[in-house]
Amino acid sequence: MTLSFFHLPVELVCHVLCFLSVKDLLQCNLIARRLRRIINDSSALQYTIELARARMLSAIPLNSEPSFSLRMLREREHAFRTLSVKSRHKLKLAHSGTVYEFTGGTYGIGKETDRRTTKITFYDLPSVESGEQRNLTYTFSEVDNIIDFTMDPAQDLLVLLSLNQNSPYLYDLHLRTLSTNEPHPNAPTPTLQSFQVREGFDGTEGAVRIQVSGGVVGFLIKETSGSMRGHFEVFKWRTPSPNSCALNCFSGIDDFTFLSEDHFLLVRPNGLLEVYNFSDPISDPVNPAMRARYALPILSDAYSFWYLSLNSNPSPGYFPGPAGERKTYYSSPEDRLLACCVYVFQPAFTDRDTVYPFVFFFRAKTFLNPPPEWRNYSENVDINVPFPWTSSNSARAITTPSPPASTSSNGSSPSFSSSPSPSESDYAPSPSSVPSSASSVSLDGSSHDLLNFPEPQATYAGPSSMLLNISPSSSGRITPPRSSRNHSPILPIPWEVWGPQSTRWFRECLSKDWQHSIYGLRTVDCVLDRAGLDSLIHREDAGKESVSSDDDSVNEDNDGEDSDAEDFVFINDVAISAGDIESSHMGRAGPLPKFLRVRDFNPYSVSKATEELAMDVEEPPSPPISLSSSTSSHSHLCDGQEVSHDIVRDRGGYQRVVTGPSKVNVRGVFRKNIVSCLPYVEVVSEDTFSANEVMLDDCRLLLLKRGRRGKLKSINILTI
Repeated sequence: MTLSFFHLPVELVCHVLCFLSVKDLLQCNLIARRLRRIINDSSALQYTIELARARMLSAIPLNSEPSFSLRMLREREHAFRTLSVKSRHKLKLAHSGTVYEFTGGTYGIGKETDRRTTKITFYDLPSVESGEQRNLTYTFSEVDNIIDFTMDPAQDLLVLLSLNQNSPYLYDLHLRTLSTNEPHPNAPTPTLQSFQVREGFDGTEGAVRIQVSGGVVGFLIKETSGSMRGHFEVFKWRTPSPNSCALNCFSGIDDFTFLSEDHFLLVRPNGLLEVYNFSDPISDPVNPAMRARYALPILSDAYSFWYLSLNSNPSPGYFPGPAGERKTYYSSPEDRLLACCVYVFQPAFTDRDTVYPFVFFFRAKTFLNPPPEWRNYSENVDINVPFPWTSSNSARAITTPSPPASTSSNGSSPSFSSSPSPSESDYAPSPSSVPSSASSVSLDGSSHDLLNFPEPQATYAGPSSMLLNISPSSSGRITPPRSSRNHSPILPIPWEVWGPQSTRWFRECLSKDWQHSIYGLRTVDCVLDRAGLDSLIHREDAGKESVSSDDDSVNEDNDGEDSDAEDFVFINDVAISAGDIESSHMGRAGPLPKFLRVRDFNPYSVSKATEELAMDVEEPPSPPISLSSSTSSHSHLCDGQEVSHDIVRDRGGYQRVVTGPSKVNVRGVFRKNIVSCLPYVEVVSEDTFSANEVMLDDCRLLLLKRGRRGKLKSINILTI
């Protein structure tokens, strides 16, 4: 007699089903009731399905404590969807600094002396949540001139970046253990050297960034001293020398991030995103090889890109190992979100350099697995036709190098560490110089009209090192770069081909490029409590002294208005951002009350939220009265499609889904208003918090509170 598969013991059926893909498991649910019952009753199989939905990978064997892992994953995913805080803890800081790192459950912050990092303290965040607080402080007497650091707790790896002016190479990357501060046993050499000094070099350093991705370390010198040449080098730190490949770009490199352990993404000053990969051996002359180039929207005449930055977390090579925080699961390397901050200015108007900031989000797999029509696009392009981004609208006036970003360096931020590291006030614009057009716009991803701005205030864009003329010749033509393997031209894929369906754009605040903390497919930021601000303004108008908000308590009662429009308010008919109000002399010594906002770009989260909202449809409330009467809350047409608003918001504690296209009115900065369509679901907390910026990982939120001059005062940890 033939034994049917359905007659096998349940344990054997489950064992067989464990070898199936998630797609096949879901199909099995539709084949037979018995299979569906077995799958639904199996914690291991349900955990496999939930991991795929959350775009996570298991860090432990799937048959190891599946019931606990499944429950924890579901609870955390639900907590992020509702922003439900499980517990609150306060981190006691031994010192403050401008260079910091947050990854793998560890927060590290440096202490500067004479503008150099002399010691670093590392805090174990899980111990704080358990009621203790374990930390390590290392003083680096034997390593001089430390200007930056990064780490990977899962590999017990600490990378110190220092200057070495007595060597043929300007920079040293010291590979240490995070647990003991000794040379890392897996590194054949304890020090990696980069950027060979040439004759006539003056010995000063530029803005730098380092990132660890598994077995590789990426090191970027944004611009070398005395020139606009950018230098990027990738090291295989576990491999004996020669163990690196380098890329030099004479027009500079603004930022980089790893897309995978053998692919990285560069953002160039002329508004091009470039994808490269490298193969073994990494020191082969063909490495790195350019794979594709993607153009940003075309700027209008007289506008130039001033600064562009990238952000992604965790790195694609991250794997929770025994050395770091114990993890049950972690973010899938391909299913990660990236943020690109774009700053535009008008170099011709030196007396009123107004900066126009934007930010857009996209997924790493967009560039790792592009559709064939993108790759084949160059076959239909005439290389003799001038590229529009090489015309005069991309020209920049050469000025003194100086990055405009925060000086902090952390795993969840795209900011560079300038060397030597100045204070944040060196880069942050003064409140009186903040351009109204740089912050006075809705950032909710909808198609709200922009406000009627007053005339832009004069805002000094800063002596950015990105202000250079990138036009190769007066003819406006450019020779397309070629792949180092097959010498075929790599032509940029226009924005209209790849961008609208793969990104989501928002207007940005001038000083927020390091505040877009990302983990996996989620990003978090702070949203101004309009009711709290309105109350502050009324107190100021009444001539009453404002109340200081130095405490870290949560405001339980709030009636915030239009919380998605947090980055602008009108005071005396002048648009000012919330961050500028905090730094101005309005009688407040601490940050304004803010909601927390999480945007989730996971397709499953979008689908699930759409179903939940459809099941609980209510009549929307009447539109609120905003602080600006010019705010619009009705639907608009966007390239023939209607953009609808699920909920009219007037306070915190809401959720909405954005699946249709949104249009960002760029006010003439780009040639066309930017349409983007990447779906996401957004949730805003019910409570307000006293924080200047927020970071996240898979199970916690870090609320950073700063005092005057950007000095870090406290960190509150919210466990999800």
